[in-house]
Amino acid sequence: MTLSILSMGYAHPSTVIDNQFIEDLDIGTNEEWILSKIGIRSRLTSLPIDYIKESRNESPEHARKQREIDTTGLAVKATEMACERAGIPKEKLGLIICNTCTPEELSPSEAQRIADALGVECLAYDVCSACPAFALHIDYLRNFREEELPEYVLCISSAVVTQSVNYNDRSDSAIWGDGAAAWIVSAKHEGKLKVRDSFFTADPTRCDAVVVDSFGHFHQDGRAVRDFSVRQTVRLIKQIEKDHDIDWNRDIFIGHQANRTMLAQITNNRKIPDSNHWHNVEEIGNQAGAGAPATLAMNWDKIEPGQQIVVAVVGAGLSWGSILLEA
Repeated sequence: MTLSILSMGYAHPSTVIDNQFIEDLDIGTNEEWILSKIGIRSRLTSLPIDYIKESRNESPEHARKQREIDTTGLAVKATEMACERAGIPKEKLGLIICNTCTPEELSPSEAQRIADALGVECLAYDVCSACPAFALHIDYLRNFREEELPEYVLCISSAVVTQSVNYNDRSDSAIWGDGAAAWIVSAKHEGKLKVRDSFFTADPTRCDAVVVDSFGHFHQDGRAVRDFSVRQTVRLIKQIEKDHDIDWNRDIFIGHQANRTMLAQITNNRKIPDSNHWHNVEEIGNQAGAGAPATLAMNWDKIEPGQQIVVAVVGAGLSWGSILLEA
């Protein structure tokens, strides 16, 4: 079965957390350290900036009462853009699958909440794996027979991780932003991008390495996760290079938007020119599973016929995956 991505959309909150703001929190960091270690200049948050300054988000539960937009709201905005770009009324969506590490409720599923907010009556459920969700959703759908899928499938990754960040932690404060991405997939209609290959797997024995706590703050084994992510992403790219004809003077790489210095290590290893490396983490922060698809959605009009796009994403689970797309 051949899948196509017909269109993509993205959404981010408007409140900016710049490096000067984090430096002014006086938590043992400054802009020079942030740029040298993670390469992020600013992040977008769903929380009011004064709330972060005054409370340091001591209580993530209280953050839910202060936020300006939630996981569902960002997902709806991204979906509306994807539907508009595809010229598809939302009523034609036959299946919605959602990934989020910040669900509004444990039940109903976030996908059901999104379907309700969109006013769409269709099958809706969550398929979650935090950061590598783009690869997971595509690989998951490729396991279906064509006749089992509806005409149009909406995939969504949305997260508001800043609502779980401890802003007294110098590392976590500098990493996270909020965002959503949506992509409409079809096995019955050709689209702008054809899925040529996909892969997804996980190592559940390392599930505690990255945690977004339901009732507390985000926490991770930062150094171990960073080293693993760089090595695993390089392996994913090498495998695609081995199996397919990749030309980095023409083709595009998109990685998990964890931080800019990690991405630089990866592209330097594979000799990928910066002009063919699409990324958004410097200005938005790490958007969990939304980062990679949002990057592609933000560059949607730059895609050229014949171009191949290599997506390699790694994250919580620990889990990792890849997609090869062709325009």
